[in-house]
Amino acid sequence: MCCYPRFREVYVREQKVYRTELTPVSFLRRSSYMFPQKTAVVHGDRRCSYREFEERVNRLSSSLVKAGLKKEDRVAFLAPNIPSLLEAHFAVPAAGGVLVAINVRLNGNEVEYILKDSGARFLFIDETLFPAIASLDLSNLQV
Repeated sequence: MCCYPRFREVYVREQKVYRTELTPVSFLRRSSYMFPQKTAVVHGDRRCSYREFEERVNRLSSSLVKAGLKKEDRVAFLAPNIPSLLEAHFAVPAAGGVLVAINVRLNGNEVEYILKDSGARFLFIDETLFPAIASLDLSNLQV
């Protein structure tokens, strides 16, 4: 008989306390805690650490909640692949919302269809893209 404990007794943890789901939001929080000074985002010559990135995500998330975002509300983003869109991918779920990322290559009618079909309550638009959708009826959205 071996004097070592059985593998299952030592290495397998069946209690829920040892199980943590790794969502994108929890991954960001963990990375910010473990690697606060490491670079998280690079865009051109701009660099952002995990701590800075998490702070920006938290500010956006809090702003959405203060603006009236409720659980499972749709938040549409019309922006190119820039850091603010990446922040939205973390902030919207952290606030309880659902992100609707809209392709910047779509025309105004297609964007309007997506906004209506998704039921988006909030819309964030990159300033360079605003002229392309200026003629749309956005009265039911918080822009």
